[in-house]
Amino acid sequence: MEAVAALLPPGRHAYEDILAGVRSGRYRFARIRAASGRLNVLIGLSPAQLDTLAREAARRGLGLALIGSRVSGPRLRQRTLDPLLAELLPLSAEKRTPSPTWPGAEGLRIEKTAIKEFGLNDPHTSDLHAILIDPTCRPEAVLARQALELELAFRGLGTSFPIKVMATLEGRRFRGEEDFIAHGAGYLARLLPPGTTRRAPELRRAFSELYAPVGVARPLLVRADLVNGLWNAVLASLSFSAALPLHPVVPVAAFAFGLGGRYLARLKTWVSGAPAETPASNAAALALDGLIGTALMALLVNPVAGWGLPLDRILQASALHTLSKGSWRLWLDKRCSRLDVRGQARGVFLASGLNFLIGLVTAFVYAGRPAAVVLQAALAGAGLALAFRRGD
Repeated sequence: MEAVAALLPPGRHAYEDILAGVRSGRYRFARIRAASGRLNVLIGLSPAQLDTLAREAARRGLGLALIGSRVSGPRLRQRTLDPLLAELLPLSAEKRTPSPTWPGAEGLRIEKTAIKEFGLNDPHTSDLHAILIDPTCRPEAVLARQALELELAFRGLGTSFPIKVMATLEGRRFRGEEDFIAHGAGYLARLLPPGTTRRAPELRRAFSELYAPVGVARPLLVRADLVNGLWNAVLASLSFSAALPLHPVVPVAAFAFGLGGRYLARLKTWVSGAPAETPASNAAALALDGLIGTALMALLVNPVAGWGLPLDRILQASALHTLSKGSWRLWLDKRCSRLDVRGQARGVFLASGLNFLIGLVTAFVYAGRPAAVVLQAALAGAGLALAFRRGD
């Protein structure tokens, strides 16, 4: 098993300092998507090490729920992710939970305000918990043996902190992610002050910020994706028909883009480097958006529709389209990728509406209207200011 160095130096590390190190290239940690959809850096694990975690679990027919400060940041950061977390999460703990090969610890005070690197055997070192998700519902003794095997395998990764593999939590096994998030919502409910309650969706939404599923099956498409496909087809048809003869290739291509809109948004957010984006990584995400749009127009829509648009006009319009519509959409993509599947789909729906308005301008740029070029440039300036603004 390959051991890849992705280590913080010994000491305490604020989350923003870690992100700054990622931006500068000092650290190369894996990135992982929380159940909420938010991209996080997996502090202390390289991409190769994360692949090993996933591969070892999959080889045994298991998924993992990774949870802890190395997944979603120390408590100071976790408390910024949802109002309920700001209200409920304490900033310290009094014990470390034991696992198959790592001892626990009691009667000490563990601060949760920073990532701590004091060595494998120091209980104050920030650890990582990997909770088993077992869709086959194996007997508890069998699952405990699998947890032991995985934890021993993970010891070979060469990390500077314990990776604790848990077959159960509070005696409960998890057959799927639904079981796990319900248990997590119950955990948050127990932290509520006496006499107060919160609705289950609020608790589930908050808990989804704290863990990342690995190798856990999720539906490829949801009903909202179909709605987005139809919505995008209608709006694209309206915007293009305002300046160019309408052809069926327009709604067909637009439907495909709307149907896969969540995945395109997630791809561009990934390329942007979130949550440690830089001007260069944001520019790369915009360039990807421009490449997709230019290729679609030049290689598919224009020749199939028979519009006969010259390549130089397509390139000019696509460049303005990327700087305006693409920048606004990147800003929305990064914001909405932090939400659950429904929130991500809602973001695609909203982006399609905004894109319709900007797409009208683009259509007139394709048609050769000078005033449209000026308006598109103004929209680009505003969109770029938003898209390149640094945000966690």
